[in-house]
Amino acid sequence: MKKTLLALSLGMALPLTAVHAEISFNGFANIVAGKASSGDTQWGYDDDVDFKQDSLFAIQASTDLAEGLSATVQIISRGEDDWDTEFEWAYLAYDVNDQTRILLGRQRAPLYMFSDYLDVSYAYPWITPPEGVYDLELSTYDGISANYAFTVGEFDANAQAIFGSETNEIDILGESIESEFDQIFGGSLTLNRDWLTMRAAYITLDLTLPAPGFDQLIAAWQTIPGFETIGVEATIVDDKAKFAEVGFQADYNNWLVIGEYTHIDYDQMALDTEESMFFTVGYRFDTVLVHATYGQDENEVNGNVNRLPFGVSPELDGLSAVTEQTFRFREQDSSYYTVGARWDFHDSAALKIEFSRRDNDLINQDTNLVRTALVTVF
Repeated sequence: MKKTLLALSLGMALPLTAVHAEISFNGFANIVAGKASSGDTQWGYDDDVDFKQDSLFAIQASTDLAEGLSATVQIISRGEDDWDTEFEWAYLAYDVNDQTRILLGRQRAPLYMFSDYLDVSYAYPWITPPEGVYDLELSTYDGISANYAFTVGEFDANAQAIFGSETNEIDILGESIESEFDQIFGGSLTLNRDWLTMRAAYITLDLTLPAPGFDQLIAAWQTIPGFETIGVEATIVDDKAKFAEVGFQADYNNWLVIGEYTHIDYDQMALDTEESMFFTVGYRFDTVLVHATYGQDENEVNGNVNRLPFGVSPELDGLSAVTEQTFRFREQDSSYYTVGARWDFHDSAALKIEFSRRDNDLINQDTNLVRTALVTVF
């Protein structure tokens, strides 16, 4: 069962090869239904049954152009985007030799353990990868990457270096903002030996979120002696971010153990740091896998939020309130646990069910979420 899962998941994630210059097709689908507890919202769900939030269909086409050159395209339709179709991958790959591969075009950013098959729910135990660790808005980029396969003692190793850029729409304070990720540079290293996989990644980038009103916010603070820099630090324009990740997976006999940790440092931004982690333990009973996950997410804001001059005047109170909201737009201090089961009732399909409880310590609120999913590869 484990070998079948690994082969199918890698087949979905990596470029396909063909003996002839023919186009090969495959795909995957996740049909997910979820409902939060009464009056609550959690991870995009509310207390109505929702079939769109995590549901998707995808098709991947690839062809071998001979002499080491191949092309891969993946298109995907997501329910949360009203089933609009977009290109997730579109790249050319060139095998320099048996160890080295160069990719050019739109491709996956190697941020996480499961980045290569991030949307293929069939390839991992959960319905979706754990929140917090996997919530960075950057998942794909346009650029170039180099992959090098080698050995380290008894471990098979793969090193990947990337360079590129990306634009993406994210929600800030109820508004859809086009974010810009420029000068994306870094890489990852993965080590694998039999049942054990270990990996690490480090990425730097320049981030811009050109939200309406930021110019006015900067100008307003620059007129207040002693507080001239607050407006700049509350905005995000070509600011440097540094992302680091470590993770492991042990798949031994019937036991499955996965852990991952991410840390992000922001320079001169509203946010200071983001830290997230999760730990999963699972056990297989023939075709059924039961699993439990615990995770923590903590996002700290820039310390200048505590310098805002409340109580001086009504005008400054209004400006400080808007600025504080900007500083705290991604502040977080929460933990969660998920228990679930996966039943592989078919060679290429599985049924999943999960219960998740999230504790938000910032507002002292607990929410519950129940989800079920039918996932498949084809």
